[in-house]
Amino acid sequence: MKEKKERFDILFLCHEKDYEILKINIEYAKKNIVGYRKIFVLSQKNFFPNDKDVEFIDEKKFPFNGKILSDYAPNNTKGGYLPRFIKLYLLEVIGKKILDNLLIIDADCAFIRKTTFFEGNIPLYNYEIGHYPLYYKILEKVFGFGEQIENVSGTVHHMLYQRKYILEILNWVRKKKKKEFWQEILDNAESETTSSFSEQDMYFQYMLKFHKDKIKIRRIKFIDFPYNSPFWVNLFRRLGYYYIASHDYLQRDRFSAIKRIFVEILKALRLKVFLKKILVKLKIVRAK
Repeated sequence: MKEKKERFDILFLCHEKDYEILKINIEYAKKNIVGYRKIFVLSQKNFFPNDKDVEFIDEKKFPFNGKILSDYAPNNTKGGYLPRFIKLYLLEVIGKKILDNLLIIDADCAFIRKTTFFEGNIPLYNYEIGHYPLYYKILEKVFGFGEQIENVSGTVHHMLYQRKYILEILNWVRKKKKKEFWQEILDNAESETTSSFSEQDMYFQYMLKFHKDKIKIRRIKFIDFPYNSPFWVNLFRRLGYYYIASHDYLQRDRFSAIKRIFVEILKALRLKVFLKKILVKLKIVRAK
């Protein structure tokens, strides 16, 4: 008998600046993500009122906002932490309206090939080759552990969260630290940057540490690239890529496309991490 796969919902966070690209990427998700039940978009207003396949969630439902975070820790929020905390609290705040399995995808991420996220009832997790010391530093402060597999990161522009483990994380912090998870993170975050905490890497490393037998890691190719026009989508699909992350900062960066293709060559030759370590030691680039 064929094993039944777990169902899951999809959610995108949408800022006003993301509307145009998200409109495209929702269609890619509908076409290429296999086995989902429903798509939600969380934002300050309903950007897709005429799309019957997309359900709106109001950001006001959450017990914190940018002002609350800034008032609590004015030196290290800069608005960057709010969407990260929303993702981690969402399954608790919204409740059973959303399934226990929730795939949260960055608004600028286009899935261009058929992609599954469960093997039977086991969730599948992609990974990136990379080492981000600040991410692991804050995990060590809060949880007592850091990177679980050398040079393997879970920051890959999407994450499949499961309600039981999200509640486990939030309640562990409440019990041990006597405060909310978001407060504990801000209390330990680097004040000069909003890049010291990744909600995706936190969940990924936590699952590797405590529930490794409940997940499966697989490698699917993706690229950070400034364009997701049909030409580039068809090219990268033919090259075996499953998704494209078209960050707005890449679109503003001069010669960005050439730089990203060069990075892909380095990754293919397994030189990316080695080269970055050298450049960090020489202080040519900064460690994240």
